[in-house]
Amino acid sequence: MDLEVRHLRFVEAVDAAGSVTKAAAGLGVSQPALTAQVRRIERVVGGALFDRGRHGARPTALGDVLLPHVREVLAAVDDLHRALRGFQNRSASRTLRVAVRQTPLAAQLCGVVGEVCPDDVVDLVVLDRQATVLAALADGTVDLALHVDFPGQEPALPPGIGRTAVGYEPTFVMVASSHPLAGRGEVELSELTGCSWLLAVNGDDEFDRHLDAQCTLAGLGPIAVRAYPPLVVSQLLRRGDSVAVPVQALDTGLPLTGAVLVLRGSPVRVRHVLLWAEGGPIDARRAAAIRTGLALAYRAMVAGLGRVPGWWDRHPGWLGSAPCEDERTEGAGRTERAKGTGPTELGSTGRTGHTGPGPNEPDPAGRTGTDPREPTEPAVADPTEPAPAGSRQPAGPPPVPYAPGAYSATISGGVVPHSGWRSSHA
Repeated sequence: MDLEVRHLRFVEAVDAAGSVTKAAAGLGVSQPALTAQVRRIERVVGGALFDRGRHGARPTALGDVLLPHVREVLAAVDDLHRALRGFQNRSASRTLRVAVRQTPLAAQLCGVVGEVCPDDVVDLVVLDRQATVLAALADGTVDLALHVDFPGQEPALPPGIGRTAVGYEPTFVMVASSHPLAGRGEVELSELTGCSWLLAVNGDDEFDRHLDAQCTLAGLGPIAVRAYPPLVVSQLLRRGDSVAVPVQALDTGLPLTGAVLVLRGSPVRVRHVLLWAEGGPIDARRAAAIRTGLALAYRAMVAGLGRVPGWWDRHPGWLGSAPCEDERTEGAGRTERAKGTGPTELGSTGRTGHTGPGPNEPDPAGRTGTDPREPTEPAVADPTEPAPAGSRQPAGPPPVPYAPGAYSATISGGVVPHSGWRSSHA
């Protein structure tokens, strides 16, 4: 008889248990059957491996020689099995096709998705334009996207695409260090009259429309937004030109030098959203877990990358703001609140006594009141969600006013309507 791996496991089990009876129970075999196996093994190796008595089974001198090799062989066999299982799992794993718009938060997406979907391989592609992302989700080219939209310009989703909001982020403005407003820290948007608006990076026209709408409401009139390479924008700032450069709230690493201004009330803002193809590998529950992971990742980046230190601590309810005690203790059991059940506030329609967001108005957690496909999300603690009415936390981002209009983004298979501004940018 040749020794097999199962024979080595019998020997190791008797040594570990210190008794043939206990070892048999652990292995799920009868005591006589295990005793017979041990005797066969002893005949093969040429001597007794255990002294068996009323005190149990103890290794003999031969047993002491054999047992270290038994353990070594079994450990190697176990390593082999683990390696084979890992190979099989990798071979059977799905590839999650993920699209992002380039933002500091996008850099965290692969890590967060990897934690939520540990058995899947993440394949990342950059798609800056909103219409391109929606088309890719609709035709199955990508499974998940982290993108952005703006108040009053939330796209109507094609059938089969889910959406959940990660949260709102303010947009700050950079001016030359010699600009008269440079030392103010916080200004009204209307005070930037006479400035030329420049973008160092421009993905598509949605932000331009949003900025133009807010400048028009602030009395600046229609504006021209021009995109230049970052080095050119930096040179204009250093030269002291009267330019206003919208910048993300987190430092993106672009070589821009100037004074950062906070716009009072944060009328210019961006909403980070997760979009996914329904029926694919990402469902509403996984999307909610990814959303929560992204909110926590953004909060962790604030300390090192936030352009205005302390802003998030002074402004609860935004993406990156610390949750209050009510949220930490009660948030885990709270699902997305129904539309129209928020604190009383004056919305963009000018209605008083209204509760919750009006049509296309954002609530502080970044949801809108228009899209029935935004799911009621599972009970996952959301650091970006504001505390419910009656809690100690004040309301989050104030509603941003806008004027409704219409424009559309063409995607494969049709036209996706938007509600927002049609602007005439140069």
